[in-house]
Amino acid sequence: MKPKAQQALVRSCRPDWHALIFMGYTPPEGFKNKVDFMQQQCPCGSGHSLDQCCGPYMDGTAWPGDAETLMRSRYSAYVLGRYQWLVDSTHPDYREGISVEKLTEQARDVQWLRLDVGRTESDVPAGQNGELFDVVEFHAYYEMEGIPRQLGERSFFARHDEKIFYVDGVALRPEAYRRQNPKVGRNDPCPCGSGKKYKKCCGAETA
Repeated sequence: MKPKAQQALVRSCRPDWHALIFMGYTPPEGFKNKVDFMQQQCPCGSGHSLDQCCGPYMDGTAWPGDAETLMRSRYSAYVLGRYQWLVDSTHPDYREGISVEKLTEQARDVQWLRLDVGRTESDVPAGQNGELFDVVEFHAYYEMEGIPRQLGERSFFARHDEKIFYVDGVALRPEAYRRQNPKVGRNDPCPCGSGKKYKKCCGAETA
C-alpha cells in the first residue's frame, strides 16, 4: 500500500477494547474471559469464530496460507487495533515507514461496518521485472464522524521465506451497494445491517 492509501486506511481504524483483551486486560461486560471473547464471530465476515479464523494469525501462532486469508486477517487487525500484525504481515522489503507507533497514532475513532471481498487472482505479472503476485480486491465499509464511507483496494501479495505477505495496493473506485429487487427506499433500513436509514448509509454513495 502506498503511503497516502495506507494513511487513509489507518485513519479509518479504531483501537478499542478488543485489543486490550489480548494484552491481559479484564474483558468487558458480556465476555467472561479471553476464551469467550475468542469465540465471538470474526470481524472479517467469514462466519467463523475469531479463534477459528483470524485470531491465531494475529496472535502469531499460525500464518495464512493464501492471499485472501491474509487480507481478511489484516482487516480484522485494523478493526481490533492489532497493529503489530499489520507490520509483521507486510513484506519485509515494503515495511519502511510502517510501525505500531505510527499506526496507533494515525488511528481515528471510526466504526467499521463490514468487509466485502471481490475478485482474487494468482500469479499476476506486475512490476518492472515482471514479478508474479497474488491479487485480492476488496471494499471495506465504515463510518467516520457519523458519515458512511468505503475504501476499496486491489491488493498485491507475494511470498517470502515460504510465507505469503502483503506488498502494496492500488485504490479502487467506490462502488454503490448492489441489491436485488424490490428496490430499497431511501428511508428504509439499509440492507448492509448497519441499523441506519439507507439514504444515510450505503445510499449516500449513489446520491
